[in-house]
Amino acid sequence: MTKVTGFPRFNNMKKDRKPTIYIAGPMRGIEDFNFPAFDRQAKVLREQGWIVINPAEIDRELGSPSSDPMEYNPATNYEDHEFMRVALKRDTSIICDNCTAMYMMAKWEISRGALAEWHLAKALGLDMYYEAPLPHPED
Repeated sequence: MTKVTGFPRFNNMKKDRKPTIYIAGPMRGIEDFNFPAFDRQAKVLREQGWIVINPAEIDRELGSPSSDPMEYNPATNYEDHEFMRVALKRDTSIICDNCTAMYMMAKWEISRGALAEWHLAKALGLDMYYEAPLPHPED
C-alpha cells in the first residue's frame, strides 16, 4: 500500500464556516486577464456581506502568467501550462478549505479553469450563483 503524505488527516467537519464565495470566470483571451471585471464583482459581493475569494487578487499577490492575456494558452505554451497547474491547485484547495458558495461570471463556460472550479463546487454541494449576461446594444 502506498503511503499518502502531504495531506491533513480528516478529523471533523468545519461547522463554523462563514459565508465565503469564490468568483469564477474567464480570464484567458481577455484584456488584463479580466481582472477589472473580477474586482467589480468582488466589490459588489463584499457590499452584500460576503467574504470574497477573488482569484484576480490572488494572482496579483502571488504572481500571474508572464504571457500576454490575449496569447495565454496552457495547451501550447509550457510556462502557461505550468502556471495553470499551480493556479488550479491553489484555487481548488482554497475552494475546498473555505468556500460555501461560488459565483459564476458571464461566459464562465468558455473557461477551462472556471469549468474545473464549477465541477468542484457542484461536487462539494456549494451554493451556486450565476451572473446574467447583459444584452449588447448591437444585438
